[in-house]
Amino acid sequence: MKTLTSALTFLVMTTALAAPAALAQPATAEADALMPAPIPQSLPADAIVLQRAIIRDPGVIAPLDALTILVPDGWTTQGGIVQQRDRCSDIFGVDWSATSPDGASSIFIFPTEGWQASTTPMNATCPHATFTSAEQYLSARVQASFPNARLTAYRSREDYAKAAAQQAHDLQMMANQAGVGMRVWADGGEVEFTFRGQNGAEMQGLVAVTATFMMSEPLYNPMGGAPLQTLSAATLGTFGAVAPTGQLNVPLAEAVRRSLTPQADWLEKLFAIKAQLGQMAARNTEERAAMIVAGGAAATRRNIETYRKMAEATRANDMPDPVKTSSDGPTSKRYTTDETDDRIQRESIEGIRGVETYHDPVDGRQVQLDATYDNAWRVTNQDAYILTNDPNFNPGLYNIEATQLKTVR
Repeated sequence: MKTLTSALTFLVMTTALAAPAALAQPATAEADALMPAPIPQSLPADAIVLQRAIIRDPGVIAPLDALTILVPDGWTTQGGIVQQRDRCSDIFGVDWSATSPDGASSIFIFPTEGWQASTTPMNATCPHATFTSAEQYLSARVQASFPNARLTAYRSREDYAKAAAQQAHDLQMMANQAGVGMRVWADGGEVEFTFRGQNGAEMQGLVAVTATFMMSEPLYNPMGGAPLQTLSAATLGTFGAVAPTGQLNVPLAEAVRRSLTPQADWLEKLFAIKAQLGQMAARNTEERAAMIVAGGAAATRRNIETYRKMAEATRANDMPDPVKTSSDGPTSKRYTTDETDDRIQRESIEGIRGVETYHDPVDGRQVQLDATYDNAWRVTNQDAYILTNDPNFNPGLYNIEATQLKTVR
């Protein structure tokens, strides 16, 4: 168990759930004068407006833009990649939040954590806990972070578990190859709760997690008592949202969560450091690095390249449904083997993340947006998108200059 645990410690990251320490810089009068006019708030009831934000690494892995994420229009963001200090932690965590203009609502990502438990004395490198499901972990996490919280609902998230299923499979294979009798499984879920805010207002919240669990097979205890058994577990992705009671917009929070996109250059640096630390064997550089956010696609060599190609896509060769003209007339585009593989990989990420990939006509790149919305528009004079299920939505009626997006095939 000790050998396997040491091989898997790169998965384990821990810190307290707290607001990010970094504060947004106040806008100057000159900057305000240059800002485009705000998007009207009187859009169709189901429409949401999301603007691009950057989650930056100040140098924990590399001083780069680590992730991009879409946040509600007008919200402020703070935080980013942080150094993990606990011996059980990985070398980085994500401590980030977006806050509504009135300061009452927020959406956040908090650093992951790991834990261990054993029926025998052991030199544990992680905090002691016995959680064997996402529900157990979330219940304790919420109670610790919001002392007066009352849990109101728990939902198992099969999509979260699916996102971590390959991770669990890889760990199971590592255990089998090491000759260690161990069961490995993935789980994911979300819990809703109510609590009283600092100003006494009634609040409600949502916290979600993806996790893997590794439990050794029980062995006979020659000293008597409970069988010898050890548990190691780690959260792979985290996400949360809070708002005044009655104002928690779950579809909006989901759209934000699904928009999180890692930057290929930063992921490459992460892989390089992992390799230097000996935490990823050569063959594992094609496997999982980090989940980062609940239910998101894990980082792999293949999807790093997919994200890179999405960022570098051009208008000419990524417009949807291209056709070629032959002597027999127009035909569908004939994909090469590489193009087909790229498309299959991109569609795999889409399925895990619950997104659809669109061509952005403003910057010529590709963007992945929440697939539960049938229609997406790119605002021309802002780095923002409008998502709606209204097929008759016309941004011109709201004095918004925008172009309807088309999916990438």
